[in-house]
Amino acid sequence: MTFGRQKRLVLGLLAFLAPLPLPFNDVVQWPVLLAYLIGVGLFLRRAWNDPPRWLPNWGMNVLGVVYVPFFFLDLFVLARGRLVEPILHLCLYTLLVKLYSLVRERDKWQAAIGVFFLFLAGMGTSVHPTIVLYLIAFLVLSLVMLTRFAFLHVLAGFGREDPALARIPLGGFLTFATLLTILLAVPLFTILPRVRSPYIIGRNLGSNTQMEAAGFSDEVTLDSIGQIRTSRAVAMRLQEEGSVDPDREMRFKAATYDIYQGGSWRHSPTRKLLQRAERVRFYLSAARPDRWLKIWLQPLHSHSLPLPVEAVVVEPQTARLEMDEGGAVAFGFSPLEVREYRVGLAERPVLLGVDPGSPGDPTLDRTGVTPRIASLARQVMATAASPGERARLLETYLIQHYQYTLDFSGRTADNPIEEFLFRYHSGQCEYFASSMVLMLRSQGIPARLVAGFLGGEHNPFEGYFIVRESNAHAWVEAYLPGEGWHIFDPTPPSGRPAVEETGAWMLARQAWDFVLFRWDRYVLTYGIYDQLRVFGSLRNAWQDFWKIFERDKQIDEAPIAAAPSPAVQAPAAPRRGTPLAVPLPLVIGLILLAAAAYAVYLRLRPPLTATAAYRRLRRLLGRSGAPVPDSVPPLRLRREAEARFPAAALPMARVIDFYLRESFGGEPLREDERGALKEALDEAGRGFRERRRAG
Repeated sequence: MTFGRQKRLVLGLLAFLAPLPLPFNDVVQWPVLLAYLIGVGLFLRRAWNDPPRWLPNWGMNVLGVVYVPFFFLDLFVLARGRLVEPILHLCLYTLLVKLYSLVRERDKWQAAIGVFFLFLAGMGTSVHPTIVLYLIAFLVLSLVMLTRFAFLHVLAGFGREDPALARIPLGGFLTFATLLTILLAVPLFTILPRVRSPYIIGRNLGSNTQMEAAGFSDEVTLDSIGQIRTSRAVAMRLQEEGSVDPDREMRFKAATYDIYQGGSWRHSPTRKLLQRAERVRFYLSAARPDRWLKIWLQPLHSHSLPLPVEAVVVEPQTARLEMDEGGAVAFGFSPLEVREYRVGLAERPVLLGVDPGSPGDPTLDRTGVTPRIASLARQVMATAASPGERARLLETYLIQHYQYTLDFSGRTADNPIEEFLFRYHSGQCEYFASSMVLMLRSQGIPARLVAGFLGGEHNPFEGYFIVRESNAHAWVEAYLPGEGWHIFDPTPPSGRPAVEETGAWMLARQAWDFVLFRWDRYVLTYGIYDQLRVFGSLRNAWQDFWKIFERDKQIDEAPIAAAPSPAVQAPAAPRRGTPLAVPLPLVIGLILLAAAAYAVYLRLRPPLTATAAYRRLRRLLGRSGAPVPDSVPPLRLRREAEARFPAAALPMARVIDFYLRESFGGEPLREDERGALKEALDEAGRGFRERRRAG
């Protein structure tokens, strides 16, 4: 195998691996990547055959000119001015052409630079934890390329290409270098400045966690939530501080809609800015929180800030929050990354929003109410007197007389609410909630539609809850005179979000979600405040460690005084925890890490050879006062050493005999002979030490 063939094969493997994450991030489409991989595969086949002729420079220039019109077509027509995708297409094409023209040494390094650019594009558009596996694989192949290029360059300097010489043992070195790189990367990641979002923005950032939550946009149709109800993607995770009740109902209000027009709902256009009472805290109500909840929200492609209906305080780590007339809270922007915020909860729901009664109040708008809908509402609610009882009667009627379904094939959109109530008697949560809102309004009871999340599954690995896209739900808020806004949920229990999976598969999904949760928290959203906490912990650990010596010094320098009598002895000050309590986990972790590294070293250490033993023997002689010049041959060395160190004569002779047999006879040592070699070397070392002590 020629040196050029080896370099081409390693470069081809790197070029094959580099762009693999791109289609997962929707930065490069699968057909484009497939065509590129086929081209790389043909190159690897050609490189394996090692032909003498490759693509000349003029051919490479012609292919470059041919691609120019395709590049402009891609940029201005297919990508519509977006730069990332056309530039990556150009990079893939250029690298593929360059691979087929690898002739000179500098051509190989230029191709390596192109491969590295693709690697940066793959890493810069990916946030999924599996990207670590890709990173490790690319690291190993890059180390293979660099070490082989360096080794082959040195061998080529001797003027010949011997395939036998190019076989170098890389397994142990690559394993050690990879582990060392990973161990160094962890502390560097902890202290280096943060770039929290990928620097190249793809469509879904490779994580499959971003949600097209149409149910929380400015306008929703009657099937918006149904479109995402079957998705298992995570919408948010939450962890309650203190005691946790897994059976407690969790209802998160994300958006309110009070304007109904032709089968769709819209926000009221009026919004107000919430005033901060403290640096990072907004008070939504005068009620005092009795428990706290921490929430990690995935990007929803909207401004919505989902909050529990019991929320009275929110700490969103942002300076601006807005509230609509229905009491739904929103950011002043659309988050593109995981947002962490803390919420204080009251014991009961605290429903916010403007009280009805003003002229043009949308919560009493009768748009969409037909005579048939109003007649059915009067009939259902006729037996109750108070608005609260009438609303509960209507809620019970819808639950008992209608069924939940996601199948809407064959239905028309002329009047979907009438079709739901009088023809099909089945629908999804938006149909139930919309029908109840219109029927309440027909009887003079203010009402609005609310979209958010209901329920969640408890993850036992760390005691937090997972709220998925399948937990999206719609319900009703109705205003009752003297009581305020109340929640009504007319959807039957069979149509409300629920945890359906059980058993080992459910446990496996929760274990994987635990990994994703930790990845989001300590990799994707790890920021400057986390770094400050790490540095603060290290500073406190160092101060506590240093106080050990200061305390001992104070004890030594303190004058000896008579002990006070028990009657007047001052009470003892409360004792602080031992100063070593803070850094103890760190110390234990470092010890375990060192032990693991040493075990790996012993496992991967190459076996002892006669050549290595002979070199060690010469070093031992030098340390014992008998330096040996490099020009002294082995047999003369044995004679001179036997004269000075008679106690080590026999083991030295055995080491030198093994060396002569291995180096000049070409006979590799057997496993039992390696043990005898190590024994002879150790015995010779003991003879040298005895001679030094006697002298």
